[in-house]
Amino acid sequence: MAEQTRRQQILELLTDYESTFDELRRHLEIPVHVLQEDLRHVEKSARHVEGIEGRLEVTSARCLQCGFEMTRQRRFTAPSRCPKCKSERFEAPRLRLR
Repeated sequence: MAEQTRRQQILELLTDYESTFDELRRHLEIPVHVLQEDLRHVEKSARHVEGIEGRLEVTSARCLQCGFEMTRQRRFTAPSRCPKCKSERFEAPRLRLR
């Protein structure tokens, strides 16, 4: 059996488990910009994969100090600071293929 490509590994991981961007990056041992590019590609191609609905769900980043949720941004990573209280402590967005 042939080795899986990195994007196939991402598809499999996100179908089976919910994960943060940093957890995925550490597991795959790849740079940030490479994973961002791969996730954009996986997001577009997931609808053609049998057995999943083809949606990459990204939960909102949430400020741990005031509870503000970054609902309007569609990012794979947490922002640098909260627009409401200026805290830099965030619960990272979680990624999952459904």
